Amino acid sequence: MGLISVAIAAGGFLTLPMAGNGAISALLVQGPAHIEIDYEGIVPVPVLGRTRAASASLVMDLTQRSYDVTTYARAEGVVDWFVDYNLAIVSTGAITPYGVRPLRYDSANRDGAKNRRVIVEFSPAEVVVSVTPKYGDWGFPATTKTQMLEAADPLSAIVELTLRADATQGNPCGGPMRIFDGKQRYDMRLKFIQRINFRSKAYSGPALICDLEYVEIAGFKSRSAEQKARDQADMKWSHLTLAELNGGTLTPPIKLEGRSKKRGKMTVQATRLSYSPIAQLTSDRSR
Repeated sequence: MGLISVAIAAGGFLTLPMAGNGAISALLVQGPAHIEIDYEGIVPVPVLGRTRAASASLVMDLTQRSYDVTTYARAEGVVDWFVDYNLAIVSTGAITPYGVRPLRYDSANRDGAKNRRVIVEFSPAEVVVSVTPKYGDWGFPATTKTQMLEAADPLSAIVELTLRADATQGNPCGGPMRIFDGKQRYDMRLKFIQRINFRSKAYSGPALICDLEYVEIAGFKSRSAEQKARDQADMKWSHLTLAELNGGTLTPPIKLEGRSKKRGKMTVQATRLSYSPIAQLTSDRSR
C-alpha cells in the first residue's frame, strides 16, 4: 500500500482495554470536541515534478461516550486523469475509560470500475464484514477472526491516535495502530522522535514527530519473501506529525511524509485545521 493510500484511506484499535487512557479520561471530564482537517497529497510526477495528487477532509465529533468520524478523499490534478478515485468513509464507536471501541465502519469507493462498498460491524465477540461487489479473494493468508478482533477500522485508529489512548511517557506517539479495513489487517507502529514548534498555514504550535513503520499482517496479495523484502526496503523512512491541541490531550495527525527509493518524496499535509469544544461551537452558531 502506498503512503498516500495509507494516509487517506487509513490512517488503529479496539475491543481490548488500552494501556494508557489519560487523554480519554480528560475528555470525559472536559466535555465534547469537534475537529475538522483538510489534507492534500503531494507526490512526484515524471517531468512535472512534485504535484498535488489528492485531497481529503476529516470531520471528527468526540463526546464523553461516543465518536463519529467522516472523511472524503479524491484524486486530483494529473493523477485524476488516470485514476477516478473518490472515497467516502464514516466510522462510529464508543469512548470508554478503557479506550476506544469501534462499532461500525462504512466505506464507499467510487473508482469508476468496481464502485465497492465495505461495511464492518464490531462487537466484543464478533466482526461482521459485508462487501459489495465481493472481493476476488480475501488475501494470502486471509485475515482471521482473532486478527479482526484485535484491530479497529482506519478512522477509529485516527480517533485513538487523537485521544492519545495508547501513549506512554516513554512513547508519547502511542500505538501500535492495529488496523482492519474489511480485508487487510496491518499495523502502523510509531516511535517518538522529537517535539517541535510546528509552523504551517493550517497549524502553528507544539507538535510530535513520530517515526512510522507500516507492517502487513494478513489479507494482502500473494507475494514471495523476496518481493516483500524489496517492497519494504523501498521506503527509506516515513514520519508522522501530530498537532498537540488542548495542552497536548488531543493529537490529530497533520502531516505524513516519506521517501521512497523508486518514487521519491511523498507528502500528505494539513491545509486547514479547526478545533472547538462542541459547547462553544453550538453557542457560536446560535448567535
